[in-house]
Amino acid sequence: MSTRADASLEQVLAAAGARFAYLFGSRASGQARADSDADIAVMPTRELGLRAQARLAQGLARALAVPDLDLVLLDRATLELRGHIVQTGRLLFSADEPARVAFEVRTRSEYLDFLPTLKALERAYLAQVARHGL
Repeated sequence: MSTRADASLEQVLAAAGARFAYLFGSRASGQARADSDADIAVMPTRELGLRAQARLAQGLARALAVPDLDLVLLDRATLELRGHIVQTGRLLFSADEPARVAFEVRTRSEYLDFLPTLKALERAYLAQVARHGL
């Protein structure tokens, strides 16, 4: 990202009251195509209503110059998604480093504790599909 895009992103995130934010998905992994959307995960400092979420998503899409953007609020995301974001995402913004570090430590710990259960559920699901189809 350019310095201008970084500054614009920081401005949008700060104005929305974000604690921290990550880019994840194909744009974070370098697998994005020109028409790929952007996946942004944000930890808000306060409850964001639907209009505030829409404004934030629009502002982020403009700052990144992407046609489409998927916004994830980390305080509402599943453990599986939070774990994926912490493991593979790229930090875009942090206004509260102690909160970000605590979030990452807690998420990694909870995710690693849950991983064996998640893998067992995936195996059971795949076995069910193999036996009975979709």
